[in-house]
Amino acid sequence: MVVLSNFLAPQEGIRHEEPDTTLYVNDREVGKGTIYIAESSLSWIDTNNQQGFSLEYPHISIHAVSRDEQVHSRQCLYIMLDTKVDLPDVTSSENNSPPDEEEDSDSPMTEMRFAPDNINNLEAMFQAMIDCQALHPDPQDSFSDAEEDIYEDAEEEDDFEYFEVGAGDAPYILPSEQMRHNGTETDEAMDVETGQFEDAEEDP
Repeated sequence: MVVLSNFLAPQEGIRHEEPDTTLYVNDREVGKGTIYIAESSLSWIDTNNQQGFSLEYPHISIHAVSRDEQVHSRQCLYIMLDTKVDLPDVTSSENNSPPDEEEDSDSPMTEMRFAPDNINNLEAMFQAMIDCQALHPDPQDSFSDAEEDIYEDAEEEDDFEYFEVGAGDAPYILPSEQMRHNGTETDEAMDVETGQFEDAEEDP
């Protein structure tokens, strides 16, 4: 669990430091402070009360640049955590979930948005996140030699396609085969199979 407390800014390995960054947790505005994207962790400290926290990169499941103002009113660096964040003295009418329901969750997730006043620095923040997370690979995501060979063969055959979710979000990758199952090629295959059955029924 991540808890707000009196916190000192990191001193080493800082890849990007962005002041005047407003933090939102599950759409609740927490305050304005400075985000420190360091090699060891991601930290944020409130400018007014010097309270903050530090996040370990293995707990960050997703990070992306969000520019879609229909999703959120401000452009921001979006991250999703696989842990819960405790925010005392912060209330919101949008948070209507019963407290015991959140506590009993087997896999709690927390959304965070870091919205800098200077949105021109969002790409630099995102790139710093990529660089720092690469220093903390998830052992469960490692490929076996056989899986790596399959992945390389698929890349050579252009079996992967890139697309963006939302406006300016990070690219995701889906195998073309999976995308074809959701497209017209599947429908064509079904038509052929249906035709085969029709021919079989017409035979005496």
